[in-house]
Amino acid sequence: MFKKRNFIFLCLLILGVLLIARCYLKPSVTVTFDSQGGSAVDSQKVDHGGKPTKPMTPTRTGYTFDAWFKESGCTNAWDFDSDKVTSDVTLFAKWTPDYALRDTGPAGGLIFYDKGSYSGGWRYLESAPYDQHANAEWGCHGTLITGADGIAVGTGEQNTIDIENGCATAGTAADICANLSLGGYSDWFLPSKDELNLMYTNLKVAGVGGFADDFYYCSSEGNAHYAWGQRFSDGYQLNHEKFYGNRVRAVRAF
Repeated sequence: MFKKRNFIFLCLLILGVLLIARCYLKPSVTVTFDSQGGSAVDSQKVDHGGKPTKPMTPTRTGYTFDAWFKESGCTNAWDFDSDKVTSDVTLFAKWTPDYALRDTGPAGGLIFYDKGSYSGGWRYLESAPYDQHANAEWGCHGTLITGADGIAVGTGEQNTIDIENGCATAGTAADICANLSLGGYSDWFLPSKDELNLMYTNLKVAGVGGFADDFYYCSSEGNAHYAWGQRFSDGYQLNHEKFYGNRVRAVRAF
């Protein structure tokens, strides 16, 4: 009876120890890295509820690594500073093909800018392969469009969004670009002042892109009555009144 009682006590003690250990020892999970055609990256064992360590950057000939994503389609990026794991997970590498200036881009246009690395959702700017209009107004003459005053590279897309929000007139230069579907893509916009100048410098001057020796609008507003544009005959940038009809060439960032 004594031995039986000791045995039961020992079992209960072991069970208690196991229960306590389970509360304090977190099971590990496996984080696997699928480089999707790139060099191999070692998997990691991470505590349940912990954060994986950002691994070494894989390499792939002819491509630049962008980031690690939660799905193979690379829609939602993994944040190594905040995202935690509670079960086995696979992270997927996203790659951007390396392009040179004037290469044909994914939408069939021409690459006219490369900022050197993938950030903010894009690296390259691609011009549409032909003009979208030869005589479009900038639109809303006399109305100041809040937010549409960006001139730098990287501001054309937001300018276009702001013009669409602040000017209800259909068929304006920005509206034509915002509603363009071309080459399997619908993320086109009217370039900013500096983006338009890069199109002139890297495409028109090089004799590619089929640009006319004419005036092209950009999305950078000067004031309520004027908007910036550029003469592709000599590269001169100036303000035109918004009711003038001028050429439009859409661009996209990727």
